[in-house]
This record gives sequence, C-alpha cells and structure tokens, in this order.
Amino acid sequence: MMGEATPAVNPIYLTGSLSDWHLAELSSMGYRGLELTPACIPTVDVWQPKVAELGMRPMCVNALPQLTPYLAGSLSDAVEWRRQDTVRRLIGVLNWMDGRGIPFMVVGPSRLAENYQSKEEASSLLVSSVRELASAGRAQILLESMPFRLFGSSKDILGIVREVDRPNVGAALDVGHVLIWGESPAEAAKTLGDRLRYVQIRDVDLRPGFARLDAHLPLGQGSARVEDIRAAVGELPWSLVVTAPGDPLGAAQSALRWLERG
Repeated sequence: MMGEATPAVNPIYLTGSLSDWHLAELSSMGYRGLELTPACIPTVDVWQPKVAELGMRPMCVNALPQLTPYLAGSLSDAVEWRRQDTVRRLIGVLNWMDGRGIPFMVVGPSRLAENYQSKEEASSLLVSSVRELASAGRAQILLESMPFRLFGSSKDILGIVREVDRPNVGAALDVGHVLIWGESPAEAAKTLGDRLRYVQIRDVDLRPGFARLDAHLPLGQGSARVEDIRAAVGELPWSLVVTAPGDPLGAAQSALRWLERG
C-alpha cells in the first residue's frame, strides 16, 4: 500500500456521520481504504466488522481535528502541559493504530501562540512534538500544510520534516490546502519529493473576489485541475475528503469518474 495509488475515502467528512457510511456501495465503486478521525475510535465495534467483510482496511488517521489551536490541541503550544497533553492523546491514538496496522497519521502545524511566541520557538516545539510521536509507534507521522497557520508552504513543511530527521516522518498533501496557500498540487508534490507519502483530494473555490475558505467541495466544482491532482498523486495512496452529506454516494462516484477522465 505504501507505493500504490490506493483509493480511500473519509466517511466522516463524506456523510457527516459516525455510523451511516455506505461501506458496501463505496467498496463496489472501487474504494479500498478508509481515512478515519480519532472520533471513530470509540465506534470501532460498529464499523470494523463490515470493513473487514468487504476487504477494505483503515489506512490513515487524520488527526487534524485534534489539532485546532486553543480549542482541541497544538503540537507547538508554548504552554508545556497543554502541548504534552496533546502529544499524550495522539500517542494513545498511535497505540490503537499499531494494534490494527494502520500505516499513516496526518498531523498539522499550529498558529502562533497568544504569548508572543516567535516562529523559531514554534518550530522548535513542533519538531520536538513530532519526534515524540515518531518514537511512540510504527505508523508514519505525516506533517501537512494547513491554511491560516504557520509553516504553510510545501517548502516550510519539507524544512520541518528534514529537521525532525526520523525515517517514519514524512509529509501529506491536501489539495485544497495547497491551492488556498497559492501553490499547485503538482508543484507542492515536486517540492516535497520522496518525503510525500499520502494525498488528500478535494476541491476549493478560488474565484477572484470571493473569500478563500477551507471548504470541501466535490471535485470539478471548484478550482482544482484534474491533471494537476493526478500529477501530485502519482503512485501514492490517496483519500477523498469531500463533505457531501446530502449526496455522499454521488460525490464519491463522481470523484472517481472525474479523476479517471484525467
């Protein structure tokens, strides 16, 4: 799976639900993996039997919902007990992942702390946190650029990954995030090079005169270009992270068709 363009889907984003995931239909379309959030862990007894029955497997835990600065957690929080609490909770998730052979955890950087923390101070704490996570389990820890935060460019992300300097630390790429930042997915993937291990695919609306929002549009309804996405994905595992609770199956099916047309 590490070197195959394995299609996965994030059922939480797609359906807006912890239980109504339409797994049989998604499997029949060609999706072979799931991208989960930490909120899925308490419901494992509900979804795991069906996932196994269909020959699917969880392939990534998207920990970004656990990394909302000042609300859920931060890997570069200047308040040490809060940073350590975030790291501790994510280590618990990594232990759960190890028991199921889930290969990837996606994490993200944070904004400047409210107590005048410099970018250098935030960088040092982020590096320390990622090293702690890398030492805690077998999963790949993948740092991802996020809009409206520090270390937003692919060059920034590559710099942090290199400074962490651990074999199980790499980068993930969210198509919507890099577009909002002003990079093309293909350019970002080229910058990240062999440190890029996983791609999250969605669309965003970047029309002139409209606010740049971190939205989750169905593919083809925003500014993403299919050739650009396919160039970024290459042979990497990828996931669909569209939010479409009104028509999740339609969004999942049209995404595969849109990518195939490229």
